[in-house]
Amino acid sequence: KLLEVAYEALEDAGMIVDQEEKRDVGVYVGINPSSYFDLVVDYMNHSKGFEVHSHAMVGNMSNIAAASISHLYNFTGPALAIDTACSSFLVALTQAVAAIQDKRISGAVVGGASILATPHVHQLSRNAGICSSTQHTKVFDQEADGSVIGEGAVVVYLEPLTEAVRANKHIYGVIRGTAVNNDGYSLGIMAPNPQGQYEVLRAAYN
Repeated sequence: KLLEVAYEALEDAGMIVDQEEKRDVGVYVGINPSSYFDLVVDYMNHSKGFEVHSHAMVGNMSNIAAASISHLYNFTGPALAIDTACSSFLVALTQAVAAIQDKRISGAVVGGASILATPHVHQLSRNAGICSSTQHTKVFDQEADGSVIGEGAVVVYLEPLTEAVRANKHIYGVIRGTAVNNDGYSLGIMAPNPQGQYEVLRAAYN
């Protein structure tokens, strides 16, 4: 799925090019470990004589999710898989923006993907009291009572604004500021610290 939406983003940006042409484009993917491999291992354990092909291992590695995009389009910039839980895509975006600003790369494919192939995450999250009892997200609401775990994939293509304007490309948005921090100590490893959230927002605005 990630390759599919990456193609759509690159096609929309006019970036589908001959694979013979190298480009110093980076790939930054926010991604969690795939639960699909659990299904492969379970099938292997319960099927006599069934051999798992090496592609089953490679195809479920988070770093390959990023590297496969670079491989397919001959991009020579960094290919990074970033896992910071629910902030993974935004952290990947921040890393990509910094690399473009520093002129280390000319553009960046930034993606986020989460596929829940088994019910294990839902079951364990419910047992840990993480999930919302109403199954509704209430972000920054005083009535918020937990998370709603979802899945999907998204990819955007980033490049300097001057380049996008020069090439007369359709511009969906302009990133004027990004920031990353950690809340530090809080009531629990998965509980947000309001002061930490405040500080990262102020840093991005500044």
